[in-house]
Amino acid sequence: MLSIPLAGALVALGGIALAQDVVETPNFNVTEGLLQFGVNVSTVPALESFNTIQSRSIDSGCAAACASLGFLFGSQKVNAQNSALYNNFTNSFWSEQQLEVQPHCVFRPTHNTDVSVAVLLSRFTGCPFAARSGGHAAFKGASSSVGGVSIWFKDMTAVTLNADKTVASVEPGNNWLSVYSALEPYGLATVGGRASSIGVGGFVLGGGISYHSNLYGWALDNVQSFEVVTSTGIIVTASQDSFSDLYWALRGGGNNFGLVTKYNLYTIPCPTMRGGARVFTQNNFPEVIDAFINVVNNATVDGKAQQYVAFLQNQGLNIASAELTYVEDVADPAIFRQYRSIPAIADSTSTKTLVEYVQYLELDNPFGYREIYWPITVQLNEEFSNWVVNLFYSLIPQVINLKGANPVIIYQGITIPELNNMARYGGNALGLDASKGPLHLMHVAFWWQDAADDDTVYAWIHSFWDQVIAKAQEMGIFDEYIYMNYASMFQDPVAGYGASNKARLQQISSRLDPNGVFQKLQPGYFKLNGAPVTFSG
Repeated sequence: MLSIPLAGALVALGGIALAQDVVETPNFNVTEGLLQFGVNVSTVPALESFNTIQSRSIDSGCAAACASLGFLFGSQKVNAQNSALYNNFTNSFWSEQQLEVQPHCVFRPTHNTDVSVAVLLSRFTGCPFAARSGGHAAFKGASSSVGGVSIWFKDMTAVTLNADKTVASVEPGNNWLSVYSALEPYGLATVGGRASSIGVGGFVLGGGISYHSNLYGWALDNVQSFEVVTSTGIIVTASQDSFSDLYWALRGGGNNFGLVTKYNLYTIPCPTMRGGARVFTQNNFPEVIDAFINVVNNATVDGKAQQYVAFLQNQGLNIASAELTYVEDVADPAIFRQYRSIPAIADSTSTKTLVEYVQYLELDNPFGYREIYWPITVQLNEEFSNWVVNLFYSLIPQVINLKGANPVIIYQGITIPELNNMARYGGNALGLDASKGPLHLMHVAFWWQDAADDDTVYAWIHSFWDQVIAKAQEMGIFDEYIYMNYASMFQDPVAGYGASNKARLQQISSRLDPNGVFQKLQPGYFKLNGAPVTFSG
């Protein structure tokens, strides 16, 4: 193994790189780019005779990329197929569909410059790659590369505070439990996820609805800056004042513009909270939906409340489970009193720290199932909300007897305070504004056990949404926005941001990454030109 002190030797280089124009020039040479990071291809056995011009297969390219990474970083950082560390990666995904992906190797970088080398080696060899933060997506290939290099940020888990504790610098290997645990001793948090195992990376880049969103907005609206590995390997810091187009694009644009190696997130105070699930039977659904609508509308009065309502069937009983969270330890906040006036069959409300809350909610996101999320957005409308729930339950008998089946429809509001916060720091890429709000984010979450039932599940949800969307369009309340973090593989979230925002994202990508490294060599998750999979049910 060749020992290359990449992290230490490139401190000065990083300083130079930050001052360079991030735009890739037409004469950019990958071999020279690697040399900047201490990698001379002529001294790497798998590369010294590797012809970058001749036609070759992806398999041979990925074999060369993985062998080169192994030569440079060692077998503990580059895990080959069938090794214990490789199996730790493939077996640790949330959804069973992601477990099915077999990359050629798994690379576990330690430093941002390691990531630069991986991107450049991918370019040199033509081997596709994927990057994984938490791995909580619900479809194949979202954060693992089929036959390519899967970059696992597992060993990049630092969480540090700046001098005045206003910004937490968070590496992408963290999940929200590790972030909140690191910040809790300081009485601080960031605007982040609501379940412990969700990774920082995809959550922030796609939106990020939080317990604290009615006060501060979504996670993407609480990023001070991003540290990003670009298509040339150069590492830049994107903020409102530096590489502002890239900063804007990363706030909603997903994995299309670079690999983020540090999220610099504004901190917020985090006192003890109060919350839990209050569960209702079907005879009370109209009252529950009325309460849901009123809490969404009253977010302008009290931003400390957060809610979602899950409609499902449990042991043959149709129930609504309302998760009601207040970000202070207040036993009887006025905003939730309508909910508490409705008779409940269960109530888990209690005082919790943020760390305790995300561990408690993790129970609602079990590992080991086939999974799909599939959302739509409409204007808030009580009549329509009741109609959708009734339709959902009328169709459940078609799929409820599939092995392990658990279809759920979840209601959340996109409130006026959340929408107002989207105008901060130059705005984000989502195409939402307060004049259209409040909005109603509906999504189906469905888990099941047998791969043989995949097409049945997908067709059932597609048919359900076809009917719902037709009704919403008839009522004039349908919105094209698709929340990326819940989107199914059959959806195109970027198109839902509106034509002008999509065009701007494509222009930024073309300027910063003219060879399409993050569109072509990193093909997974949601790209700028369409849905990952065309529905053919």
